Amino acid sequence: MNEPIFHYYGNKAGVEGADQVKQVIDDATRGSEYYKRQQEKRQQVLQKVNKMQMELDNYKKNELKIKETKEFIQNKVKEFQINTDRIWAHFDMDMFYVACELLDKPELKDKPVAVGQSIISTANYVARKYGVRSAMPGFVAKKLCPDLIFIPCHFEKYRSVSNIFMTILKKYDDNLESMGLDEANLDLTEYINNSQEDPAILCENIRKDIFLATQLTASCGVGPNKMIAKLASEINKPNGLHIVEQTPSAVLNFLEKLPIRKIPGIGNITEQILIGLNFNICKDVRDRADELYVIFTPKTFEYIFYSCWGVSRNYHVEFEDQHSISCQRTFSSISTQREFEDKIDYIAEILAEEMQSEEKVGNHLTLIIKTSKFEIRSKSLQLNQYTNQSKQIAIYGKQLLKIMQLDEPIRLLGLKMSSLANEKQIQKQSISTYFKRQIDKSNGQENLVPSIKGSKSHQISDENDSINKIQLPQQDQSKPDILSDDEASSISNQILSGVNSKSHQSQQQQQQYQQKQQAQPKSFRCPICNKEIDCKGNNTVLNKHIDRCITQQNVIVEQSDESNRNFSGSKNKVPSKIESKAQKSLNFFKK
Repeated sequence: MNEPIFHYYGNKAGVEGADQVKQVIDDATRGSEYYKRQQEKRQQVLQKVNKMQMELDNYKKNELKIKETKEFIQNKVKEFQINTDRIWAHFDMDMFYVACELLDKPELKDKPVAVGQSIISTANYVARKYGVRSAMPGFVAKKLCPDLIFIPCHFEKYRSVSNIFMTILKKYDDNLESMGLDEANLDLTEYINNSQEDPAILCENIRKDIFLATQLTASCGVGPNKMIAKLASEINKPNGLHIVEQTPSAVLNFLEKLPIRKIPGIGNITEQILIGLNFNICKDVRDRADELYVIFTPKTFEYIFYSCWGVSRNYHVEFEDQHSISCQRTFSSISTQREFEDKIDYIAEILAEEMQSEEKVGNHLTLIIKTSKFEIRSKSLQLNQYTNQSKQIAIYGKQLLKIMQLDEPIRLLGLKMSSLANEKQIQKQSISTYFKRQIDKSNGQENLVPSIKGSKSHQISDENDSINKIQLPQQDQSKPDILSDDEASSISNQILSGVNSKSHQSQQQQQQYQQKQQAQPKSFRCPICNKEIDCKGNNTVLNKHIDRCITQQNVIVEQSDESNRNFSGSKNKVPSKIESKAQKSLNFFKK
């Protein structure tokens, strides 16, 4: 364990000659900042391994503790059972990004190709024979394979193909769990019970449908739970199918000689620690589970222990709403303010698009950078409004950049939006607040509800959570506010501040209702088009008018954005044979 830790050494389908790859990577990176950082990690791992080994040595001297621990493990094994009553499938598109690109560049099919530049996103199987793989720096990949051809990423193309892929799979499990653009887990139990189809034949037919629709291959694994299906999908890559029988003995046999690193969730550092303690395959964990229990935390122990016995989730769960959406990119080192800001503009667009597709808005932005010395820094900004607009995100991101005062090159930049909320709910809340103001104005009570704009200054925080206040440029006052939860709560509390007890609540609510009915203006000014609407006290008329305005406004914005994209992207537009075919196939499989 003298070489630095590189998480891209192996463990990828198609990668050959691990020892030779290690040597080339060492030679290519020696003396660099990255190499130094990896050596530091290696020393940390060695220290941890040595400490754990001492704990194991002490444990082996205590016969009473050994007996108690082994009895505990035996009882643990008796407690669980490997459920085999459900049938899961994992579909994984082969070398997805590269495969999409090769449809437009078939002349590169037999040449080593990688998508990405400074960092490899995906490599084809020709390149993998040289040791090239995803997450590898481009200069290292070039050392391994001097003839490697780089192709830039075109995410719109990949998304269009992914839509076809997911549409086909949803015919068999509408609740499938997506693992990104190119992977998905399906519970096929109900479909197979109803159709009485053989799982192997069914999955082969699904793979054929995927190929007919996309001209791309997919590998598949089938097993009694999500984890086993995922592991099985890697056995016969590329373009293969592997089925683990629905019996406990078949599951245990399948896992017995499986490298510990293959277990989902076991990363590079954990793998190095386990290997340093001679836990190399799943059978080692089963045979020496008492030692694993002694040296790891209960949570880590249970995850590794149960996984090596094949115990994993075999049912769908409803995940909680995500807390944040982020986007980050790695690139060759850049050092000028203009380059930093260009990256923020680019990443803000991607982040905004992702948020809009999820119908989310957020009001807490974090800027993350990694320096050329591989140091990670971040600063956060608490906004006074919710947003999912790229221009606003970019403005706030640049403010954080100025506060960071970078004085050295960076190689990674990312933006993360948190404190998320549902966009439609926030918009509805915002419009309600607008009309509350209109009513207060008509009653001469405008000052009872404070102006929301500027009511809460933006707050900046860094990694140490130190807080500074800064006032950023105010947004267009003519647009309805999208309020934060705190602001909405504050207004609500003020409106209801006259209600002092439960005994008076009903009476006061009735009086307030009557007053509002009497004070209800016969006309309103539309917040969208600014026209005076004669609604005769009928909110339905007003609501219909606002709906039409919002719809028209969205169409105008979309057309404007589209024309801007067409203009700005006209030079960079990559013609793709697959995009028109993708739409036709998508329409077909939606039928």
